[in-house]
This record gives sequence, C-alpha cells and structure tokens, in this order.
Amino acid sequence: MPPAEDRAERAERILDAAAELLLRAGYRRTTIEDVAERADVGKGTVYLHWKNREELFLAVLLRESVRVLEELVAAIAADPLSVRLSRLTEIQYANVLKRPLLRAGYADDTETLGKLLPKLHGKLDPRHGEAFVEYLELLAANDLLRTDRPVRELVVAFSAVLHGFLGASRPPEPALLADTVAHAFEPLAVSTRQLRAVAPRALALFTEAVALDRKQLERAY
Repeated sequence: MPPAEDRAERAERILDAAAELLLRAGYRRTTIEDVAERADVGKGTVYLHWKNREELFLAVLLRESVRVLEELVAAIAADPLSVRLSRLTEIQYANVLKRPLLRAGYADDTETLGKLLPKLHGKLDPRHGEAFVEYLELLAANDLLRTDRPVRELVVAFSAVLHGFLGASRPPEPALLADTVAHAFEPLAVSTRQLRAVAPRALALFTEAVALDRKQLERAY
C-alpha cells in the first residue's frame, strides 16, 4: 500500500476507535491512550495525525458531518424530487438521528461531547453554509419557496425549526418535521416539473459542499 494510502487507512482506524470510545465513555473520560490502544497503534502514532485530543475528536465529528452530507447527495442523485425543501429536510434529519454523535450535539449532550460541537463549525469550510443559502435562493427563484421574506431570514427561521426538532428529548418523527417545513416555508403548490429543473444545480451545490468538507477532513489527517 502506498504511504499516503497507508496513512489515510491508519487515520480512519484511529477515528473509528475514537468514535466508538466517545460514544461509550464520553469526551471527558476518553484519553489519547485509550484511543491508541483501541486502534492498536502507539500513542505517538495518534499524535502524528492530530496535535491534541480535541483535534482528534473534532475530526471524528467532521467525518460524521461529511458522511451525512454524502448521504444527502446520494439521495438527490437517486431521486431529483428530493430537492424539495421539506423532503430534503426529512432526509437530512433522519440521517442525523441515525448518527448518535451528531445527535448528541443537538441534544446538548455534554456528557458525550463536552463542548466539541460548537467548535466543529470552525472546522467546516466557510463556503459550506453558503451552499445552503444558495440552495434556498435557487428554490425561491423557481417558485419553490415562500418569497415574502428575504432568504437569509428564512435561513435563520429554518435553522431554529431544525435545531428545535433535533434538540427535543424525544425527537419527533421525520414526517412531522417535513410537514412543518412544508407549511412554514413552501408555497401552497410545489411544481414537480420545477423540482426536476432545479435538481441538477442543487445536486452540484451539495456535491461541491461535500468536496470542501472532505478536503478539510483530509487536511486533518
């Protein structure tokens, strides 16, 4: 195996171990030594990839974030109608609920994550957030989003709704979130033809966001 591939494979193994221990014991009680032992590498090897414990566990969360976005891209590629905001939100919400580490952040589970999640946003490429704004602007320009308020105000409102659902002690079913988003952010009639028309550009936006975040993750290796 070439050295670069060997390094990436080893980094993935360390991240797997760190994710497992983070879920099992939480951030405060998991040490670099614990991770090294679980990954079957030396402690010094972990430090070849990450300079400290915080950077290691932030990489774990960044990888989870990248994987969720990759799943969203796959869903849009498989079904162009998934670009409808309510459907896209339903997919993303369900995918986050399946990932306990990301879910822990929204649920303010400091026992598991400590204060890691707010710092994750500093690791994401700044253009990551702009991709979602551009996606909403695309919907608005094609009569697929309410237009009585500026898009950036809708971004704030949408974020509040999504975080409220994810932060609930018992997260509601994805279908309820989809219904809420449809009533709050979409026009009464949504054109299937228009959804198919905007799908290629929406897919490109989220594909670009995945590439940016994956590049950030690879830099962390």
